[in-house]
Amino acid sequence: MKKNIRRIFFLLRFTIPPLLLICSNTFSYAQNVDLGKSYINVTKGLNGGTVETGDVLEIRASFVVRSGTYDSCRFRDVIPTGTSYIAGTIRVLTNEGKIYKQFTDAYGDDPGWISGSTVTIHLGYVTGSSPATAFRRGRVANTHKPSNFGSTCIMIASFRVTVTAATGTDVSTGGGTVTYKNGISPITTYTFPANTLRVYANFSICSNTIGTNSLGTEFNGTFGSGIARNRGTSLNVPLGYTYNIFDVNSPQDYYYGIANNTSTRQNYSTVNTWAKPDATSPTHRVFQVWDIIGDHTGAASLTAGNPAADTVANSNAGYMLIVNAAYRIDSAFQQTITGLCPNTYYEISCWMRNICSKCGCDSNGKGATNSTGPPYYIPTAPGDSSGVYPNITFEVDGIDYYTTGNILYTGQWVKKGFTFLTGPLQTSLLLKYFNNAPGGGGNDWALDDITVATCSPTMIYTPNTTPIVCDSNILLLTDTVRYFFNNFIYYKWQKSTNGGATWTDVTGAIGPVSPYWNGTQWEFVSSYTVPPSETTIANSGDLYRLITSTTLANLSDVLCSFTDLGSIVTMTVIDCQDALETQLLTFEGKKENQRAVLKWTTATETEPLLFDIEKSNDGVSFYKIGTLTSYNNNADLNNYYFTDPALLPNQKTYYRLLMRNNAGKVTYSRIVQLSGSGESFYFISVINPFSNVLSFDVYSDNKSKATAELINSSGATIRRKGFEINQGTNDLSLNNMSSLPSGVYFLRIISENIILQKTVLKQ
Repeated sequence: MKKNIRRIFFLLRFTIPPLLLICSNTFSYAQNVDLGKSYINVTKGLNGGTVETGDVLEIRASFVVRSGTYDSCRFRDVIPTGTSYIAGTIRVLTNEGKIYKQFTDAYGDDPGWISGSTVTIHLGYVTGSSPATAFRRGRVANTHKPSNFGSTCIMIASFRVTVTAATGTDVSTGGGTVTYKNGISPITTYTFPANTLRVYANFSICSNTIGTNSLGTEFNGTFGSGIARNRGTSLNVPLGYTYNIFDVNSPQDYYYGIANNTSTRQNYSTVNTWAKPDATSPTHRVFQVWDIIGDHTGAASLTAGNPAADTVANSNAGYMLIVNAAYRIDSAFQQTITGLCPNTYYEISCWMRNICSKCGCDSNGKGATNSTGPPYYIPTAPGDSSGVYPNITFEVDGIDYYTTGNILYTGQWVKKGFTFLTGPLQTSLLLKYFNNAPGGGGNDWALDDITVATCSPTMIYTPNTTPIVCDSNILLLTDTVRYFFNNFIYYKWQKSTNGGATWTDVTGAIGPVSPYWNGTQWEFVSSYTVPPSETTIANSGDLYRLITSTTLANLSDVLCSFTDLGSIVTMTVIDCQDALETQLLTFEGKKENQRAVLKWTTATETEPLLFDIEKSNDGVSFYKIGTLTSYNNNADLNNYYFTDPALLPNQKTYYRLLMRNNAGKVTYSRIVQLSGSGESFYFISVINPFSNVLSFDVYSDNKSKATAELINSSGATIRRKGFEINQGTNDLSLNNMSSLPSGVYFLRIISENIILQKTVLKQ
């Protein structure tokens, strides 16, 4: 909110319009002229994101006259290396990003043009006051339009480019010049400082599990909690901002507060239903228009956040940071974060909220609550009087990586962030949140729950996390490790004999592995065989887990390696005496009338047996759905049938059989997978990409013959193999593929009149 501005600071960044992203560097001259250089990411719109190849950026230079009149006003810049100019985009904008003047690319017909790679715009357009022309630089006074509250002129020279640089390339958006002079003083030429952005993959925030928050300070990014409404200063807010409490007209521009209730000190309130503007004397709302809210941490609704704290009845409420930003645009929060892990993806994110719906000031200088006219206040957008939107850039080690986009007023919190990969040896970073929004009404925002946390994999153990093994028998454990980013490539297995208090390695470091893309995530499967010497009755209760990491060194670092603490394997050893004498010969399943029909065969039964039929929705966690008693009739072969009373759902469903005797000895069957989707023949999984072996699983309702073909990009069949297809799941493969060139191929399976095809990648 811009009220009673008393001083000017040098500008470092600048932002504006709806539907756009922005960041910049700026400067103040003699406390009368503010100069700023910025860019916005037009392509990423309101959602925010990193800059990627092909994105459209709008390069902007702000020229702000706070007092007096200046002549010879001109902007000149060179198209940045790594970008290409978009024809017809030379313009002057208002502080909200609206087009004030549109120019052609040609020289001589208007005050703006491009010659080679150099863009020139003459500034100043008031008739009778030495207006800019194609051949003369113009004059700008603080009373000219576009106006901010009638006392300051804010205009922005701009042009657009398309990013052509490749991912990982740095693009310089700094440089360029502005000229101006005051009275008889000589012309001043100001060169904008350097500013660098990195073309970076737009991973957004982590799609998988988030590890421990590494921020450390400011109560791990939550700003803490307490009894008082106003907490006090923060060492992480730079000296350019001044701390203040919440009152009728504070915090002012260039000020910040940390509070659990944003109402005024003189008329404290816990509700947000007062009028806007709230004309109560004294007003409940800061500047009569700010929202009255509480913090975000621990809120039942992540978007609604917490209501304003009742500091009389509530002895402890959470705090948030609130910034009233103005022309000087600098780091609003910064922290050097140490103890990071090399070659590891981190989510860098926070929750933010635009806290003013009626803080706008239009190009005529009319405020959102001004009822006099004409002209009357012009909304930022239809029905929107919030003014300049907050817009934040995340800078890591001096380079721009991500911009939030303009944060519209919605009365809700929104999460903003991206995923950052540390370098091969990087263990720390300097994180800064830059407020990019320009002067003019608006740009008042709250910040809470800052997070710098690892993007962690998920783990699925089989046969399950509570396996049962007979005394002195081997136990095969497997762990399917899945993660969105292809960087967890080292692992080892560990064992604990004291309930997890300490762990010892049971394998050495293994890796790097070659995970495959399963269609949604990267994945690898590891196995460990517990030997008979470790499956005695005395070993019952031993724990096992898999540790994974992104580098070999990280595997030995407890802070940089990962395991799923919620999925530790607990082994139970039972006395099975002799193994079951009866053999389970087959276990099969098929779909009939939308139900699963299961069939199994045993050899000669020499004792009474029970058959537990178990079912699972994910192939990992099984539950019993029925039990049959054995015939125990000394027949050579015994056939059994069981129909699941529940209809098969469209998604995959898994079945297995547990055969047991009265002494507690058990035998498990293989797992059968069925689906009620109506498909009778389909892919279950394909190992993709592949190297020497292309493995794939198919399901069939019936026994049949099938032919697998591998086809190259030219359409030639280079591998062909026939298979006998059984009812249920079939594990198939094409071997000896290492001699094939790397590239894209097509795997085609033909069975009777059904053709399956999958695109695969040879590494």
